[in-house]
Amino acid sequence: MKKLMSAIVLSLLSYGAIADDHAPSIGGIETYSCKFNEGNDLNDVLSVAKKWNKFASKNFSMPYQGYVLTPYYRDAETEYDFYWVGVSPSFEAQGTVAQEWLSKGTKMQAEFDSVSTCDSLAQWGNVRVSVPEDGAPSEGVVSFQACTMKEGATLEKVMAADAKMSAFMEKIGVSGGVMSRWFPLSGQSTSFTADMVVARGISSLGERGRVFDSMIKSGGMQMQNSLYGDLMECRGGPTSIFVSVGGSEG
Repeated sequence: MKKLMSAIVLSLLSYGAIADDHAPSIGGIETYSCKFNEGNDLNDVLSVAKKWNKFASKNFSMPYQGYVLTPYYRDAETEYDFYWVGVSPSFEAQGTVAQEWLSKGTKMQAEFDSVSTCDSLAQWGNVRVSVPEDGAPSEGVVSFQACTMKEGATLEKVMAADAKMSAFMEKIGVSGGVMSRWFPLSGQSTSFTADMVVARGISSLGERGRVFDSMIKSGGMQMQNSLYGDLMECRGGPTSIFVSVGGSEG
């Protein structure tokens, strides 16, 4: 499986050098896993995040969009109170912003440290599969699955399945919201053994439920299995409430 994972990451990164309408859009994601300090809660984190947004507008020379996620559907072993997810349109943008944060963000970091403790930072390659015509919502819910590619599966085959699935969902009149695939690059826990994380964001829990109902009634689950069954195995993961805290998408 490690050889397959290496091939997937190499093919993912090679897309960045391809100027082709059929190549996926590749960006960078960083994730902080955090706990509230004693006596603090989400409101304290969001209060600091407002100051961060002003800092970002003045000090970041390239796009970086910040989100705060709080667990909703979760198991009893969930260790963290919230997650910070930073989205960049390219790895250059991600690296540039990271360097600017290290050189200029010491005081701002201290404000985050006063209300929370984030003990892990991971980097991911982000392949966006779909985005609604009116753009990604500024708040909503995001669900995650951990997926492992089967032998013989390729990104090209997965992208072809994605196109067919998107056409099916359009036909039955539902939007899948924002869907992206996160490929692990650096900083993941040794317990993470999947090849990718599939993230699906939508505007609300109610809209998420409506999509589920429509998929069940229209045979969407069977369609999904027929398209992806030979390509990957996925297991359900947590669902979080998310809110954009500023920055810019570019």
